[in-house]
Amino acid sequence: MSIEDCIYTSYNPKRRPSHKWRSWHDHTGCYPRFSYCPTAGLSIARYEAAFEQEPDVWESFAITDHAFSIAIPDPSVSWPWAWYEDSSLLEKYIASGDTKRRLDQYMEFGKTFRDGVRFFQGIEIESDLRGRTAIPIEALKDFDIVIASVHHNPGDSGKWAERHFFQLEKALKIPCDIVGHPIRNMRSHSTPEKPLSKEIIGATLDLIKQAGAGIEVNAHYPQLQDDVPLLQGACERGMVVAFSMDLHYPEEFGNWRYFEDVVEQSGIAYDKLNLFMPKTKREGNT
Repeated sequence: MSIEDCIYTSYNPKRRPSHKWRSWHDHTGCYPRFSYCPTAGLSIARYEAAFEQEPDVWESFAITDHAFSIAIPDPSVSWPWAWYEDSSLLEKYIASGDTKRRLDQYMEFGKTFRDGVRFFQGIEIESDLRGRTAIPIEALKDFDIVIASVHHNPGDSGKWAERHFFQLEKALKIPCDIVGHPIRNMRSHSTPEKPLSKEIIGATLDLIKQAGAGIEVNAHYPQLQDDVPLLQGACERGMVVAFSMDLHYPEEFGNWRYFEDVVEQSGIAYDKLNLFMPKTKREGNT
């Protein structure tokens, strides 16, 4: 992952925010480091600074660190993908109590910022190749938002579409609110001149709607040519939509312009969107 790949440059660089934004999928990279991918500068203090530095941009953030890096305290095992293809690697951490301790620590970490107004606590979770999740499914009830994502898509490179739907169907077996970056794993097969087909995007949306989940417009790897029809298709189906920065670098805070551009190009008025909000106040909110 390169920071250059994650910084979005708007076609309207002088754009001002049309309203305040909620970002429902974000990471932290500082101690106690529950996600291994972000940089250390991405701390709760940096999120708090965003409200002061751009008060007309931000309404709230959800911190959604990775379930597998919470469960597995060794980055060499959780990244890159080792646990995904060998679920036995998780066993020793479960048996030693490390997984439970880390999950308890993550919930305690949430108490330092989670208020149900400016800050929410969630989790980004996926299953391994056999369908097993890194933390227990029953633990998901304690979060404001559960994002099911696909980060690893192994198999025949020529069958990328089939692999996408195989992994998506596995993710949708997790009780989740939102599917994170639902088309990112196909980004290498898309260009502005030749975007993903409407058929692939439509079939993706149909599966997610059937599962009762919403979709995410994700700014971390800008994919404008596909996110515009994704948003249009979600709205046509009456689906819930979450806008997410998926922050990994402090330099990405300016990517809110991506949300503005996607909505503008979709031709859908912001107040017509079926925007995600937690259905109930869950444990930890005030």
